[in-house]
Parts: sequence; structure tokens; C-alpha cells
Amino acid sequence: MSEKDESGISRRQLLGSTAAIVAGAVVGAGMFPKELHAITAPKKWDREADVIIVGTGYAGLSAAIEAFDAGSSVILLEKNPFVGGNSITASGGYNAVDPERQKKQGIEDSIDLHYKHTLAGGDFRADPEKVRFLAENALDGIKWLEKMGVAFEPTVYTIVGSLYPRSHDPINNGRGASIVKALKDQVDKRKIPILLGYKLSGLVREQVLAGMVLGVQAENKGKKVYFKAKKGVVLGTGGFAADVKMRTKYAPQLDAEVPTTNVPTATGEAILRAEDEGADVIGMDYIQLLIACNYYTKKYGSLANLGIDSAIFVNLKGERFVAEDQRRDVMSDALMQQPKKLLLWIADDLCKKRYNAETIEKTVKEGLIFRSDTLEGLAAILKEKLDIPQDKFLATIKKYNESVKNGEDKEFGKTKTNLKAIATGPFYASPTQAGTHHTMGGLRTKGTTGQVIDRDGNIIPRLYAAGEVTGGVHGTNRLGGNATADCIVNGKACGKMAAAEKRLS
Repeated sequence: MSEKDESGISRRQLLGSTAAIVAGAVVGAGMFPKELHAITAPKKWDREADVIIVGTGYAGLSAAIEAFDAGSSVILLEKNPFVGGNSITASGGYNAVDPERQKKQGIEDSIDLHYKHTLAGGDFRADPEKVRFLAENALDGIKWLEKMGVAFEPTVYTIVGSLYPRSHDPINNGRGASIVKALKDQVDKRKIPILLGYKLSGLVREQVLAGMVLGVQAENKGKKVYFKAKKGVVLGTGGFAADVKMRTKYAPQLDAEVPTTNVPTATGEAILRAEDEGADVIGMDYIQLLIACNYYTKKYGSLANLGIDSAIFVNLKGERFVAEDQRRDVMSDALMQQPKKLLLWIADDLCKKRYNAETIEKTVKEGLIFRSDTLEGLAAILKEKLDIPQDKFLATIKKYNESVKNGEDKEFGKTKTNLKAIATGPFYASPTQAGTHHTMGGLRTKGTTGQVIDRDGNIIPRLYAAGEVTGGVHGTNRLGGNATADCIVNGKACGKMAAAEKRLS
């Protein structure tokens, strides 16, 4: 069992060394860029607005609404043929200290505790100012989303990898798509144009590696289109977990054999194009795996739940191998050492479900997850499907339930808050693998403003970034439920900041 500190967070036993990432190639004794991709202003811009926002996930949509409400004209660009990017497939879990909901459940929490959990959960590699800003503004973000039309469940819980019961779900298993829909409706209400099929191909700056960012270049149907930003550009394009070439540059072990939870277009080109203009990056080798890919499809989802209270993880031997409420990196590291890198997510009907009944029913019929009214019946199914020893499986469940009764998980140290019996049928088993999920590294941004910083530590004027395209918020490991809050809190801030810039002629 891992040693725990006073906050209850296990420390990683092994931290890999971080390689220095150097832009360009070494020439002689000095370092110079191998090739510059800086784009100069065109003689004629194709379109213009006060604020140009790239990406229509949580961060981009939030920035657009706030910039517009601050009196600026806005254009949203999206490379996909649909709105939402990776956010539309996300779980939608949102971490925030919420006294109104938490006290009704007897949960004691504080902004300081959220701050400490986030810093410790990322091995203290995050920017403390950014973490504090996230913790202090997360609840305001939820209240803002509610004004935008998002409804949240009245109870909070501990989403996998969040370490503490402060996770909020959109109501009725709404998930990330419901947040995207509500924000998209607000964008439409404001008549903010969204241009689909426009892939960022460059940032336009006054001079090579110098001066203000004037706009963006995007590709649409093979044609380069120039968008002038009279006030600023906001990047909300997400990470690069789906780009095998880019992720293996920083984490060679995450090759094509490792699945991903991301949409195929999470490929990180905004980071590369910003680097072309001198932007600095941070933590690029911190890439998180999530235990949320179905074993049979290798795709994100097709699970009965993502809760960890009335649930345990067992391997093909029918044994537990890690505390189910551990950090995501600790759990995925443990999983990668199991036979076939496979776990069975065993849950009863009281475990917090993340999918609606219709979806679960469909997934059961497809044979992607298993269900039985009794534990003995589930054991028989697992023996037939995956040759898991029935006696060992049932003994594991019995031992876990006894630890629940005794109020202590002596074997793996699952916290008492999340230690609940597996006793109420029907019972579910979801064959699950880990997939690349979140890239904690990205563009270096300034404190609470979202301004992008260059390799000399200077602000790149009129360039902002929010969400997974940035680094420094989560350190080495993101807590489950913190990404949605990160995107909303910092997306809103970037929208306001860009709108406050002086308008160019």
C-alpha cells in the first residue's frame, strides 16, 4: 500500500525525469530555429472581428459568450464539422467547493482543501497562482453555467481520480454534451458566427517573433483564410492525446497500441503554431491515462459507470490491485502491470452511474459489459467470458464488503468516504482499459489572465489561451473533474481579458 500524507493523497513512488524541450535545431555552439513559420499580415483580410476564438469546446464557447457580453464582436472557428470538439464526448464532471450541496450530504470542504488536493495531486508541479484561481472561481463557474441553462444534480460525489466528493454532474446523465449544447444555444442567441471546417494553420503577428498578434490564418477546403482580430485571439483548441506522433515525442511509451478517449482531431496544432511565434510550453510529457476505454472496442465509453464508491476494480485473477479512489496516474500505472492490461469495473446498482438506462441496456445487449441480478450470476458470466475464477472473484467481493463493515480498507487504503458495499443488484462488470486522456502540458500562460508567454518570459501581446491547450494548471496529474472547471473558469477569464484590449483600426 502506498504511503499517504496528511491530506490522504498517495505520493508517487517514482517520478520520471523531465527532458528539456528545445525549439529548433542545434547549429554549432548555439541554438537557432530550424525553420520559421511566422505569418505576416495579408494585404487584405478575409474577415474580421474584435475577438477571434479558435475552438468550440467548453473554453472557446465560454470565452465567446463573455467577450460578446463585454461589448466585443466575436468569430468562432472550429476545425471539426461539428461544435464541441473533445468537450462533447467528455463526462462533464465538474469539481467545485459547493457548501449548499455538500453540507446537505455532511461533506466538509473548503477552497483551501481543493487547492491543496490539486497541488498535491499534481506532485506540486502546477503553478500555485493558477491552482488558487481555479479553486476560488470554480463555484462561480457552476453558477454561471446554471444561468446559461445547465442543470446539475443536487448531490455531489467523487468522480474517478478526483480524490474527494466535490464532483458535480449535469442532471439526468447529461454529460459534457449537455454543457456544450447549453453554451452553443447561448452563442446562437447572441448571433455569434461559428465557422466549421476551419483548421488553424498559423498566427499572424506584426513581426517574426515580435509585436502583437493581429489575427489567425486558417485552412478551409484547401484554401487559406485570414481572420483579423482587432482586440485579440483566444486559443481553446484542447490537447494532443489523439496524435500519436506528437504524444510519443514526449512520452514514447504511449504508442499507437495505447487507445485514446479523445476525438481523433485532438492533435495539438494550436500549440505548434503558437510555438512558431515564440510561445513557451510547459509539462509536455505529463500525459494522463484514464481507465475508461472499453476492452472490446478500444474506445472511450461503453461502461456502466465512472463512480468508485459501491465499486471495485478486479483483474483477470479476480483480485483487487489498487485503491479505486486513487490518483488517475497511480491507478493507470497499476493497471498497466495487470494481465492483458485489463480490469473489470465491478459495481452495484447504487454506484453513481454516468450513463442513462437506455445506453447501459444497449451496451449489455452488445456484449460490451455484463450484468446479473446476483453476484454469483455475475461470477459465472465472468468465468465464461474471461475465465476469471469464480471462487476468487466472490471471495474478493466478500472481503471488500467486510472492510466496508469494519470501516477500513486495510488492503489498499480506499478512503472511508468512498468505502461502500457492493450489495444491491443488479450488478455490473465493465471490461476496461486505460487510454490517453488528458495532456497536462501545453502553452505557458500568465497567472490568472490567460496571456500566452514566450520563451523569454514575456507576454505575447493579444494572444490568450484556456483549457487543455495550456499547461501549468494540473502539474503531472489532473484530478478528475478539474478539467471542466479549468475550461470554464479560464475560458471566461480569457474572453473578458481579450474584450478589454484596445481595439485596433
